[in-house]
Formats: sequence, C-alpha cells, structure tokens
Amino acid sequence: MTAKLAKFDFKQGFNRETTQYAEEGKWFDGNRVRFRAERPENMRGYATKVSTAFDGSARDLIAWKDNSNKKRALFATPEKVYEHDGDQITDITPITTVVTLANVFGTTAGSTRVCCSDGSHGRQKGDYVLFTSAAVFGSDVSLTGNVYQITSIVDTNVFTISISGNAGATSTQAGSATFNYYIATGTSVASQGVGYGASDYNAADPTSIGLSKISSTSGNALVTVSCASAHGGVANDFIVFQNTSIDSVAATIGGNLNLTKPAAGGPEFTIVSVNGTQVIISAAANASASGDVTSSLNMTALVYKQTGGGGSGRAWNAEASADATDLALDIAQWSMDNWDENVLLNRRGSNIYYFITQASTSPVRATTVTTSPISVNSVIVSPNDRHVIALGANEFSPTATVSGTFNPMLVRWSDQGSRTNWVPSVSSTAGEVVLTDGTRIVGGVRSKNAINVWTDNSLWLMEFAGPPFTFKFQQAGTNCGLIGPHAGIDYNGVTYWMGYDNFYANTGQVEVLDCTVRRFVFDKLNTSYYDKVYAGINSEFKEIIWLFVSNNATECDSYVIFSPDEGYWVYGDTFFTTFKDREIFGNTITTGATTTGNFLYNNEPAGVFTGDGETLTSFIESADFDVDDGNAIMFMNKIIPDFDLSTGKIKLELISKQYPESTNSVTKEFDITNTTQKVDLRARGRQAKVRVSCAANNASWKWGSIRLALQGDGGR
Repeated sequence: MTAKLAKFDFKQGFNRETTQYAEEGKWFDGNRVRFRAERPENMRGYATKVSTAFDGSARDLIAWKDNSNKKRALFATPEKVYEHDGDQITDITPITTVVTLANVFGTTAGSTRVCCSDGSHGRQKGDYVLFTSAAVFGSDVSLTGNVYQITSIVDTNVFTISISGNAGATSTQAGSATFNYYIATGTSVASQGVGYGASDYNAADPTSIGLSKISSTSGNALVTVSCASAHGGVANDFIVFQNTSIDSVAATIGGNLNLTKPAAGGPEFTIVSVNGTQVIISAAANASASGDVTSSLNMTALVYKQTGGGGSGRAWNAEASADATDLALDIAQWSMDNWDENVLLNRRGSNIYYFITQASTSPVRATTVTTSPISVNSVIVSPNDRHVIALGANEFSPTATVSGTFNPMLVRWSDQGSRTNWVPSVSSTAGEVVLTDGTRIVGGVRSKNAINVWTDNSLWLMEFAGPPFTFKFQQAGTNCGLIGPHAGIDYNGVTYWMGYDNFYANTGQVEVLDCTVRRFVFDKLNTSYYDKVYAGINSEFKEIIWLFVSNNATECDSYVIFSPDEGYWVYGDTFFTTFKDREIFGNTITTGATTTGNFLYNNEPAGVFTGDGETLTSFIESADFDVDDGNAIMFMNKIIPDFDLSTGKIKLELISKQYPESTNSVTKEFDITNTTQKVDLRARGRQAKVRVSCAANNASWKWGSIRLALQGDGGR
C-alpha cells in the first residue's frame, strides 16, 4: 500500500483543561516557549545586569528615568532596599534609630564573634546595623562603614555580630561607635495557619482562655499576652486567637498586628515562652507602636499542647480547630511608586518612606515620611492630581493624626501635591474612605480614568472627582478578589489580575478570562505564598506574565503567560521574583533568587538565548492525536519537519501507542539540523504525539508544521 502524507498542525498555546487525548489538535505542554503568528518558538535568555548580589528576594521593582535622563531602578527585599543607577546597586535601606555609645564591645582573641551592648535595643536576630565613627577595639577590630547582620540576641541589652576576621585580643567594655539600626528585617517564609496538620497528630484538645491584656513594643515582633486564667501552655505549644463572636472586630495590636482572621479564628502562633499567666508569642511582623490593649480585645485564645498525646486526640484528617483554614501569616511585602523623579515606598505594616534621587548625601537613603500614617499596607500615587494613596492604613483622628486605629479596609490619601499633609481640612484635599465587601485591601493598579483597588473579595474603581469629596468610589465586581499585592497589571487600558481560582480582566466590566491552563496553574500554585505572585508586562511580545510559587517551593519558580492580542496561554519554569517592562532599559529587567545569590537581570536582551552564558533547554509537546481516524493501526515511515534553527540541533520525538491509556508507548528520537530534509523511521500506532526540544547553546528555533507518511497496518 502506498503511503500518504498527512499534515498535522496544532492550536497555539498550551491546552490542558482536560485529558491529553481530549485535547487533540492542540499543544499540551512545554517550557520557555511562546507563539508568534500561531507558531511556537523559544524565548530569549537572560544575563546578570550587575554582578553584585543582594540580600533577600525582591518583592517589588520600579524603573524610571530621572530629570537628568539617567536610567534607574529601585527594588526592595525583606532585608533591605536597593537602588540601581545603571552601573551598580546601592544599599539605601532606611535607618530608623541612631545612637552613639561608648565602652560597648566585647571580643575573644581568635574569634569572629563580637558582643554589642545597647540597653533595651529592641532588635531581633537577622536585623541589620551600620556602624559609623567606630573606634578600633579588640586589638584590630574596626567596624566603621560596615553593615552587619545580628547573629544572636543575648538579652534585651546585648546582641552579637560576626566579623570577617578573627579578633586579635580579648576585650570587654571596649570601643565606641554610632549604631545605625536598619528597619527591622521582615520574613520571607510564610507561617502556616490553622488547619489540617496545624498541630501534631493526636495532640490534646485545646484549652480555651479569656484574655485581659495584650502588650507590644514598637519595632519588636514579640507580643505579651496576659490571660484571665491559667493557660497550661509551655514553649513550642501553639495558640490561636478567635473573635468572641461573628460580628465582633478584634483589636489591632501594636498599631498594625492582627492576631485573628476577621470574623473567625487564626492564624496560629508558636509560644516562645511563658511567665505565670502570660504567654509570649512572635508575630509575623514588627509592631509599629508600643502599648497595652486592655479594652475591646474581643478575642479568646485556644492553646494547643504539642506533647504528642492526651485528651481525646485529633485524627489524621481532623481539623485542628473549629475554624480550620489555610491562612498563612503575611510575609514582608513592599510597594513603591514614583513621585516626580523620586520614589515613595512602603513595607506592609510600616509607615511610608521617601527616596530622593538627586540628594547630595552618599548613599542616598530612603527616609521616613514622619507625618504619614504609621501603619500602611501598600502605597500608590494618583496620576495628574498627585495624591499619595495608602491602601489599608490608620484612620484619621484629631488627637492622633498619624497613629489612629488601623483599618485594613481603609483608603486614605494625602493633600494634593503633598506627601506630608494627611490631615483633612477645609484647606486640604486629604481624606479617607472605608471600603466594603472584603476583609482587607490587597492592592491597587492605575488604569485609564481610574485606580483599580482590590480587596480580598471585590474590585473598586477610585476616580478623581475634585472638591469636596476628592475621589469617588464605585464597586466594579465581587467574588473577584486579588490573590496578592502585585498580582494585577494594566495593559493598554485594561486591567488583568490573578484571583484565588481564576484570571480576570476589567474591560469596563469584570470578566473571567478563558484560560486553557487554569486548572493546571491553580493546582500547582502554593497556597501559602499567594503574596509572592507578581504580574508583569513584556510589551515587545504583547504578553502578560505572572510569576508564582509552586507546591514544595518557597520562592517563585514558575510562570504563566497570557497574550491578550492572540488569546493564548503558556507556562514554564523560572527563578524570577519581580518583572519590569522594557520602556526604560530596552529589555525587561527582573530580579532572581538562585542558589548562588540574588541578582538583578537583563531579561531577553536581543540576540541572547543563554542563561548567564549557560545553555537553556526549551520544549513543546502536543496532545495525543489520532494518526488517521483512530480505527486502524497505522504504519509511519517518514517525517517531513518544518522549522527554522539558528545553530545546533533540535530533538524531535514521536511517541506512538495503540490506546489513550496505553503504558507500552514507543518513542522514536531524531536529531534535526539545518541540513535535515526528512527523517525515515518505522513506527506503528493508533495515536501519537510529538515533542520538539532544543538544548543547543545559544540557539533560537521556530517550529511550523509536521507531515507524516502513513499507511494502514491493520485494525488490531
């Protein structure tokens, strides 16, 4: 029987909402590929932009040109804030406390450990301190101009650091220096809330306790909980706080700490230590204010013993409390926006900081806007009318204009053209509005004619209206909350965002995007790290990208891309944590977290198809397709490929089988080079799929169609 040539084309994008056989005629899987004119091609590579590594994984990234037309970028991590001026990165982390002390250092000869004395320092392990004007001690130890991370806390008056070399002598109460304390280091690892696995298997039933007082110290994550009766807890037990009723609102501790999930219970905290009827816990962030809360607590506590037995126990699949959730404590998160050529920035739960591009000091550090609300969850600047907008903030109070009650649903803005005046008055346009439909504001994005503001359940449009109300608010949708502070982006006047189980667009009305990989992405998404989802634009290829953390990972290791113009979806692996479009630097820039360190990268520079000089592997694989009509077993003896390849080779695989669920599939592998016209083979099957991959160094490739030479081979 004469063989016939059958042409196979596959629908652009990845399509895997059903089974691989049900997606016949489509591409099903891949990595580091995109589509152009409906045909797949590999993505370009990346290269380190600055060889200097930085501390922590970046949570936000902004790029701009200053008034001198100099290209700049600024990014922030849980540890520090950095500025890139086109040549290098500079540590510009805000300094919150400065104190000059004498006779405060201790060393041991031959050791790198240095003890530093500062009464009631309020620091934690992992915080940073810059020493200036430091006298030499320990024979040869000089700290001047160096930043050190605190390695341990000896007590409330003493902490230790580690120096690069060994001290030459033993000394006590030696030396003097100015201690410049950085903002407290935040966390990048989520603390899982109550729910399945929240306490040890077969742990004892919890003890329910009333509360009489909760105390906090500004800049410290340790919180003292005074119980109304004996709690029975010990260090390493767990404690969960619950609202006293569904309608009650639990008190905000330390200006910015919420110990309960609104209207319910959780998250879960580990008990650090106990003292009589007091329990000491460590919150996920540092308190922004000191003080005792004794009234309107509206909370009770559940203490879970972690002794591995007692009580009635808890079965392996039983909830750990009456209100089990997947709630995770907030990681340290940043937001930033331009204010003319300068930058306003905020770490969630803190006040607002300001970076002056042309300041004369070196380095130019971000400084505190002292009159801004002391607890802000994110910040954005309103265009044209120039208001600084705080999303989730302290309410205005005539007696406490900066530090009123924190409200996670509050939108508060400054006077027009001022970053410092937050006091509403007849001569000021400053004001505030409390949103509804949700428990907290998650983030905001500028779009045409309005700012999109999301709660965890709804979308609101914030439009400039002028006096006397300044802004008007309109709810645009519900059950469409934002999954993380940076999970939304504006593209050509349409806002796109990732929700908790869908992708959305605001085209004048909220629409659920038809996503051909939705189930795959949300099944892969690590629910403990919603906050790390980061949306970006690659305008060169008209793409929107979401970076996210997959199961069993703690930093972004995956991406999903949507093309609004062509309507396709692809996904793959990455190590980027932020993403900025090409309008400033000519290519997209990113930050990445690797085992060798965290770096700033040029992403997809022209002509580069390697990853920092290393070979990058890309592939695409089709869904199963019937070789003929699926009835007869077909014999395949020739493949005619259609491709473009710059260098090296493409590997082509044909995987054939008799039934969709056959385990005895047969794979034929072939190397395709620029001289390949056809491939001869011998393969049989009812169904087949093709896989195209490339691991050639610095190679670019495009794939067209494929033709198979077929002839009947029987019906069995």
